[in-house]
Amino acid sequence: MRVLYLDCFSGVSGDMFLSALLDLEVIEIDTFVTQLKKFLSLPFDVTIRQVNKKGISATQTSITEPYPPHVRNGKEMLDLLKKSSLPESLQNTAQKILWAIMEAEGKVHGCHPEEVRFHEIGSVDTLVDIVGVLYALELLGVKKVYSSPVPTGRGFVHTDHGLFPVPAPATLELLRGVPTYTGLEEGELTTPTGAALVAHLAKSFGLCPPIVVQKIGYGAGSRDLSIPNVLRVVLGEQEERVNQEQNVLLETNIDDMSPQVVEYLTERLFEAGALDVFVTPIYMKKQRPAFTLSVLAPLSRASSLRTIIFEETTTLGIREYEVVKWTLPREEVAISTPWGTIQGKKVHKGGKTFILPEYEECKKIARKTGIPLQEVLERIKKVKS
Repeated sequence: MRVLYLDCFSGVSGDMFLSALLDLEVIEIDTFVTQLKKFLSLPFDVTIRQVNKKGISATQTSITEPYPPHVRNGKEMLDLLKKSSLPESLQNTAQKILWAIMEAEGKVHGCHPEEVRFHEIGSVDTLVDIVGVLYALELLGVKKVYSSPVPTGRGFVHTDHGLFPVPAPATLELLRGVPTYTGLEEGELTTPTGAALVAHLAKSFGLCPPIVVQKIGYGAGSRDLSIPNVLRVVLGEQEERVNQEQNVLLETNIDDMSPQVVEYLTERLFEAGALDVFVTPIYMKKQRPAFTLSVLAPLSRASSLRTIIFEETTTLGIREYEVVKWTLPREEVAISTPWGTIQGKKVHKGGKTFILPEYEECKKIARKTGIPLQEVLERIKKVKS
């Protein structure tokens, strides 16, 4: 399975991400740019050149549009994506990433996301960076993206609203749940577009997972820093038999709370990024009936999940363990059924391939048709076989 690792030691912006992918020299650049223009049907020029950042040769990309540049609001930006000729899967992902930026900017400036004015981040720049990165990843055949923790920089940055602290408020909003650190460099290292792309695409944050390295690319930022101002990307193959994940297990014993609350608690935990939530009946001192609440989660989500547990339960303490999780590779697939196409997963196990329908989609079929859920599952199983 082909994967990509983002080594963000100098931060990340949309143009740095796109430049690093082009630096892999796997994509024919002129054809790539021509296709981007067809997708978006917007007037813009792309300048791509090689630069040197503190001894590292890197690709630098700049996007320009006819002067004067057109300032668009969030609604206009979304409309441009909806009218584009992007494949549906890329368009849906691009809209989610753009909406995340709009929501963050809207929250900071106190307005509806569709009313956000794209000043500093630039309307054409933002669209080309988002669409270009997604299209490049598809051409490269990347199935998973991993990332290092993200440095933000420090100090202040000039904006149309005046001096803003670094990280910019919108950038920090977009990095919720992502491991970040300030770093030693003055100025903005990570931009809203870069933050939105990394937060949406990266499956986990930390050290580079075990991969067979195939290509290495460097995307240059515009400023000169005391360190090489580049984003390094590593393209490689990952062993498909099993995947290793670093997770945490949060546990607490509860003996003085109604079990009715657990359903709502579980919903909140899953919404906040928990991988699994389960309850084990136990007996505590003086043989009081109780239960152990166990929450498996990525390390980046541990803090917010601890907060929810303290808010929604009577516990006064939580145990936390770092655990290694081994998972079989899985692939999202479409399954044809008598009730239409539904989503499922393809899993390889013991030399055999299993296709498992998504439970929630089967539940929707059962409710809509009145057919017992068990019968729906059995009929889909027969169709697959």
